[in-house]
Amino acid sequence: MKKIKEELCEINYSASLENLAKATVLLLNKKIKEFKLFFNISDNEQIVVNYFDDLDEFREFIYSLRGERYSLPKYAKGTYDNGMVNAYINPKSQLERLYTASHELFHILYMKYILNNDYSKRIVWYDEGMAQFMSGEKDSLVSSAFKKFYFAVREKTKIIPPINTLDHGDTFVNENYNGYDLSYLSIKYLSETLSTKQFKDLMSDFLKISQLGNDIIQKMFDYYDEKLESKNCKK
Repeated sequence: MKKIKEELCEINYSASLENLAKATVLLLNKKIKEFKLFFNISDNEQIVVNYFDDLDEFREFIYSLRGERYSLPKYAKGTYDNGMVNAYINPKSQLERLYTASHELFHILYMKYILNNDYSKRIVWYDEGMAQFMSGEKDSLVSSAFKKFYFAVREKTKIIPPINTLDHGDTFVNENYNGYDLSYLSIKYLSETLSTKQFKDLMSDFLKISQLGNDIIQKMFDYYDEKLESKNCKK
């Protein structure tokens, strides 16, 4: 493994992933500052990123950290075990995974500073939605691109799941719905309907998150159906 080490981050990576490693340094130097403001963090702790170009090597690394061989979903290509960003990356499409680091970094900081490392407090849909929203990975979904994404998710959602009870695995992503997409859209809906202070305060109000989760998907669908269809009518 090669290494890039700077004040705020350390990137360990397979040689074939050098372009991604260099781009990650630039992204994290920006995102770490944003996240420090969002979480009210004053410490300058170093973020460690481990990129693998071999899926089996990635999975073996995670298993070695966990001390077992059953909890990593088959679809998983990124984790935040041991407070590190760990990911398998296909070298041929490496820059498409640029935001993996900032996504997993949100999980790390949320677990440490909001959940106080108590996994039992984690509400998966909220954490996953926020990681997508805050990482920048969905920033390209604006205007017509967002509309296309939204209606594609709407069509592919065959049933509305009880989102508060979802955990990673087949209950999160299956042929009836995609928990990642629904989580992201739910967070985006909250960002548009809550004040900036309410949106930020929500991350530590676990009871409120659970209450919202009872019907947030339907409310989100109703909100965007009306908003996007209204825009269509005006044209």
